[in-house]
Amino acid sequence: MSHFEFDFNEDGSISAIHKDGKPYEGGISLESPNSIARTYFEIAIRELAAMKAENDPDYDGGENRRRGLQAFLMSLVGTEAFLNVYFHVAGLQTGSEKVVDLATNDKTIEHKLAHLPNLLWGAPLNGSKKLCGKVRELYNLRSNLVHPKYAPSSLYMQGMVIAGVFDNQQKLFEDREFCREALRWCLLIVARIGVRGSPTDSRFVEFWTGISDTNDTLSAALGVPPDDL
Repeated sequence: MSHFEFDFNEDGSISAIHKDGKPYEGGISLESPNSIARTYFEIAIRELAAMKAENDPDYDGGENRRRGLQAFLMSLVGTEAFLNVYFHVAGLQTGSEKVVDLATNDKTIEHKLAHLPNLLWGAPLNGSKKLCGKVRELYNLRSNLVHPKYAPSSLYMQGMVIAGVFDNQQKLFEDREFCREALRWCLLIVARIGVRGSPTDSRFVEFWTGISDTNDTLSAALGVPPDDL
């Protein structure tokens, strides 16, 4: 871990910067670790808020699709960033090399979700198996989006044949509620980890995502028990 020190002038301005005991040229910009995941989640909620319901007079399917895709993808990126950063920090704080190793390797997100809580706290999250299954479902959809497989079809109508058309899964993301539910599942992962790691912190989800939800509000919105799945 790098260590920075500042030397100051009499007027309080910085005269020199040292990194690990050596003079450091140039400026530095350091942020709290939560800012990484929080940025992605804030993009997701911003895009979701701009989507329209289908019965809205200003509804535009193409615009909804673009915003919905952003909301969905940023929800998943935020979830993965949260798991990696939260458990990396926790592993360093507790001196657990196994937690740090798993948090920083390239295992799948559901593998990390299944094993990191057990490594850190000695037990998996409540409802871990179902939560991991839901994560895999969302990530399979993400994989289909970023690695599309073109399966052409032909359409015959009124004596005319249209060839080369296909079933585009992107149309799912024109549905605001579909995108909202995906975000809620991602936030629930953050909330369940907060319940285990910081049970008295009612603003855990907000701190890591910028969204003022809790395990109770998310569980209620998804129709699942707050202590299981």
